[in-house]
Amino acid sequence: MTYFVTGCAGFIGSNLVDRLLRDGYSVVGYDNLSTGQLEFLGEALKSPRFNLVHGDLLDLSALTKAMQGCDFVFHLAANADVRFGVEHPRVDLEQNTIATYNVLETMRINGIKRIAFSSTGSVYGEP
Repeated sequence: MTYFVTGCAGFIGSNLVDRLLRDGYSVVGYDNLSTGQLEFLGEALKSPRFNLVHGDLLDLSALTKAMQGCDFVFHLAANADVRFGVEHPRVDLEQNTIATYNVLETMRINGIKRIAFSSTGSVYGEP
């Protein structure tokens, strides 16, 4: 089984990649590295079962190509900076909503039926 992990260079994404590789799976990691760090992928980058794709979820064509042959998607990429999102709503819309739509559309194109979507802590709001 091959897993596709968006946001693979983030803290959670990189730990998930490491776990999937330890469990013997193949992983395609997809990240634009805007907030993720290559250092988090240090061990994964040594594995022949890991393929890092430096790409943007807004590029539907590149995303569709990168996701080919995958069986399951972990969608962890998003703009996690709530303050930035409030100050730049267009960027927040693109990085969260449109990027997620592109992931779902690419899954449809590639016939992938399963996804785990982490969402965001922002959905809970302020207490």
